[in-house]
Amino acid sequence: MALFVACTTFATVYVISSYIFLRKPQWIHRKRRPAFIVRNIAHRGGAGESIENSLLAFDKGLKNGVEMLELDCHFTKDSQVIVHHDFTLDRTTGEIGFIRDIEYNNLPRISNSLPLYYDSDIIISSDNNNPNNRDLLRIPLLKDVFERYPTTPINIDIKENNDELIKQVSDLIQQYQREHITYWGSFSHVICRKLTAQNPHIVRFCSFKEAAGIVMGYWIGLLPFITLTPGAFEVPVPGMVFRKTIKNFDWKLKIVFYLAERALNNKTMFAHLQRRGIPVYVWILNNEQEFEYAFKHLGATGVMTDYPTLLHKYLVSNKHEFML
Repeated sequence: MALFVACTTFATVYVISSYIFLRKPQWIHRKRRPAFIVRNIAHRGGAGESIENSLLAFDKGLKNGVEMLELDCHFTKDSQVIVHHDFTLDRTTGEIGFIRDIEYNNLPRISNSLPLYYDSDIIISSDNNNPNNRDLLRIPLLKDVFERYPTTPINIDIKENNDELIKQVSDLIQQYQREHITYWGSFSHVICRKLTAQNPHIVRFCSFKEAAGIVMGYWIGLLPFITLTPGAFEVPVPGMVFRKTIKNFDWKLKIVFYLAERALNNKTMFAHLQRRGIPVYVWILNNEQEFEYAFKHLGATGVMTDYPTLLHKYLVSNKHEFML
């Protein structure tokens, strides 16, 4: 009987305190002060509006309301940090080869037109009559991006578990005095741990493992009591890109992905993180209905999109109350 009473008392206290601190996390956690808050994040520079991860795309996005650029980094054979998503060159340049096996000066230029990464029926093209586009379609060095956009927030996805790559990215961020306007991270928890060890002053977004831990913590009531290392929570939500990406998956896998996506996206959880000063950015959403869902129904801080011009128009036309 005494054990039952003790267990019941503990469970009651746990549930009540979890409920309270989920809504009042500042009572046990010092609220962080994000260096910047953005709403409109251009995925790969705006892959649906221009040639992805190119200066051409970055220029266009920043002229059309983009507040933060999202890009990906790899390492060349001669140890240059470049901006490119894939490990290989075939999809973006039409030539075969791994980036790690080619020196930077020997890398081919990005194609003038290429299929959208999640839908091969959509072709993204540049203006072939503009002579300036030739230079803008060279695979850019990360330092060139930093020089060209010195005050623009940038979200960097580190694609390789390479200690020298991590060090060079950190050194470049410090060299260009960008620690306060840069996020970095990776799906890989191993890479994320190395990023924090290399430079804890740069805000890091969560790894897949950390995101899963946060979600699990929320559903079992532990989230209010957990100390969180990442400074930004970036997670996917179901949308057009998600549906097209998994359309050829086995039905069982589709169910697993769907349930995982639904568990990740919860307005109360998002609100808790933002009350702790951790911005919540969701990806990849590409139409007005998806923008509405992210901002109004989920209460996200910002959205990562392939169509930043469309998102800019939405933000101008629709006013929402934001927690951050």
